[in-house]
Amino acid sequence: MNSYLSKSKILSGLQCPKRLYLEVHNPELAEESDDQQKAFNYGNQVGEVARQLHSGGRMIEYDEGLSRALEETRLLLAQPSQALFYEATFSFSGVLVRADIFRQGDTGHRLIEVKAATEVKDHYLWDCAVQVWVIEGAGYPLERVELAHVDNSFIYPGNSEYQGLLAYQDLTATIRPYLDQIPGKVAEFRSLLQGEMPLIETGGHCDDPYPCPFWSYCSQGQPDPPEYPINALPYARGYLLEALKTDGIDDIRQIPEGYLSSDNHERVRRITVSGQPELEPGAGEYLRELTYPRYYLDFETIQFAVPIWAGTRPYQQLPFQFSCHIEAQPGELTHTWFLDTSGQSPSRSLAERLLAVLGDSGPIFSYGHYEKTIINSLMAMFPDLAENLGGLLARIEDLLPLTRRHYYHQQMKGTWSLKAVLPTIAPDLDYESLDEVQDGGSAQLAYAEAIDPATPPERRQELSEKLLAYCRMDTLGLVRLVTFFQVAPGPVPHP
Repeated sequence: MNSYLSKSKILSGLQCPKRLYLEVHNPELAEESDDQQKAFNYGNQVGEVARQLHSGGRMIEYDEGLSRALEETRLLLAQPSQALFYEATFSFSGVLVRADIFRQGDTGHRLIEVKAATEVKDHYLWDCAVQVWVIEGAGYPLERVELAHVDNSFIYPGNSEYQGLLAYQDLTATIRPYLDQIPGKVAEFRSLLQGEMPLIETGGHCDDPYPCPFWSYCSQGQPDPPEYPINALPYARGYLLEALKTDGIDDIRQIPEGYLSSDNHERVRRITVSGQPELEPGAGEYLRELTYPRYYLDFETIQFAVPIWAGTRPYQQLPFQFSCHIEAQPGELTHTWFLDTSGQSPSRSLAERLLAVLGDSGPIFSYGHYEKTIINSLMAMFPDLAENLGGLLARIEDLLPLTRRHYYHQQMKGTWSLKAVLPTIAPDLDYESLDEVQDGGSAQLAYAEAIDPATPPERRQELSEKLLAYCRMDTLGLVRLVTFFQVAPGPVPHP
């Protein structure tokens, strides 16, 4: 085992000692999610911009190992001609840190920790405190400690001009109370790593402050959870869940009739206990009255911590793709789409194509408010198209509230997300059968790779086909949902 404890390992230990143990002894058990990969990518992108904004520094490379990075940092800091460093490497009392931006001065030094978040989060205080404890322990007193984070009000002007992307918070005084606790934590974690793996069950700490990559491993071997856990009661408040637990109830099927005061909770309980899905006729009655042609719409969007298109903000949801099934008459179905992987801003072309596809009459089916949100954002981006785009909003028929009011299947387990509903009415639409792009997170990663100039043309084409297949399944799912509501008679059979 490496004798050094890194800052990241200490932060893992603060979240969960078992996570720290596994990171050191069994790192091969980690499973990285799409969200974790996106967060890693965002951090790299923001870090690169921070170095551009604080230009002229010396990068301390890690390619030749820890000892070389420590020695290079020590030697360069001894040279007054070099004042600015990226990834300067320090160790103290067996703890290793690498500083995002380190500027030395005559009377003290300045540390800037860079984060891709849009605010200072509580766990960042520990992050900065560990760095300060190590750097000052190594003999480099700090007169100022700052955290640079993304300012999401920044509007990118283009031409790689990112001045204003980062906001700076002075944490010099804020983190001082944390410093006295660090030696004890370091000793505790060193002792932990010399012993047996701690026995810690999964719980809320598995996602706080970060999703743990060892969740799958840690959840193995624990008692099987209830088939229909009580936390699947939609929007159940904490006091209700605590009352149920106090009464020894952990499965919805154990809840007695008359226990629940919410009509929706009672509905979920009743259907779960009976095993018989329920479809009220109101959904079909409403939908059968709607005219043709009918449009079934779904957007895919991407967000960037560092904007790449002029006129956009950090983390702005930007549409790059849509799928639309068009039903000219009952059962007469065609499909069209938009997808631009050129790397240029797709928003204007997408908006114009959207208007051409959707015409000026006929209901537009969506699932949730997301499509309205995206159309509103396009209206703000392109005032000359705003009137026509605004006309689409009045035509949108949101199937989510309709589904929530009129349909429930016990296998939905308290959620009306489209991916929970579709397996109960159209089990042949299997997202897991799709290759690589199976949800919105993987779609964002695929699109980011597709527009990367370094991506070979054949890989770009492959990613485009996978994106089209995924988005097409979403809108086909809307078609199947509407059809189901209109034709399903009486009780709904199990799929």
